[in-house]
Amino acid sequence: MSNWTLIWHYLIFGVLPYVVMAVLVVGSIARFVLAPYSWKSQSSEILDKRGLTLGANLFHLGVIFLFCGHCFGLFTPTWLLDDIGLTPRIHQMLEIIAGGLSALVAITGLLVLTCRRLFNERVRTSSRPSQFSVLFLLIAVIVLGICCVINSYEYDRSGATIILFGEWVRGLFTFDPNAWQLILQVPDWQKWHIFTGLMIFLIVPFTRLIHIWSGYFTPFYLLRPHQIMRTNGKPMK
Repeated sequence: MSNWTLIWHYLIFGVLPYVVMAVLVVGSIARFVLAPYSWKSQSSEILDKRGLTLGANLFHLGVIFLFCGHCFGLFTPTWLLDDIGLTPRIHQMLEIIAGGLSALVAITGLLVLTCRRLFNERVRTSSRPSQFSVLFLLIAVIVLGICCVINSYEYDRSGATIILFGEWVRGLFTFDPNAWQLILQVPDWQKWHIFTGLMIFLIVPFTRLIHIWSGYFTPFYLLRPHQIMRTNGKPMK
C-alpha cells in the first residue's frame, strides 16, 4: 500500500471523524443560539400531502432501526457480546437480516420522498438545492450500506469485519492514535459507506437535518424565546 493511500486513510478515518463531531456539536449549538427559528424540518406538507405520510413514515422507521442497530453493533464491547453468547457470526447474521430489512424499508420511503420532490411540481418548485442534496446523499449512504450487507454475506462469513468496526469506533472515543489502521483491513464498500455516513453528520448543522436533534432536546426547543412579529418596525399587538 502506497504512502499516499496511507495518508488518505489516516485523514479520512483518523482525523475526519473528529472534525465531523466538532462541526456537528458546535455548529448545531451555534445555529440554535443564533437562528433558533431556522431549526425545523422544512416540511412541504402544506403544499401537497400525497406520498408524504407513506414515504416519511417508512423512511423514519427504517432509519430509527438502523441507527439503533449501528449503536448496538459499534459501541457494545466485545467481551459483553461474548458473555451473552453473541458470537461474531451471529452478530453478522443479525446485521444481514435486521439491518438489511431496515435498510430496505428506509430506502423505499426515501425513494417515495425523492420521487415526490422531483415530480410534484409544487413541491419541486419550492425546494432548495440543499434539500435535493440531502436526499441524494441519504440514498447514497443507504445504498452503500445495502452493498456492504451483500458483500458481508458473500465474502465474510466469520463476522470479523464487524469486530474491526467496533474496535475502530471505540478507539476513536478513547483517542487511540492507531485506530484508523483497522480500516485498512475492510473492503472498499465499507470505507465508502463510512465516508458518506460522516458526510451526513457533517452537513447536519447547515441543512434541514438539524431537526434530528429536536426529539432529544425538546425541553430546550420548547423553552426558546418567543418570536417577535413586527409591522413597520413596531411589535404587532
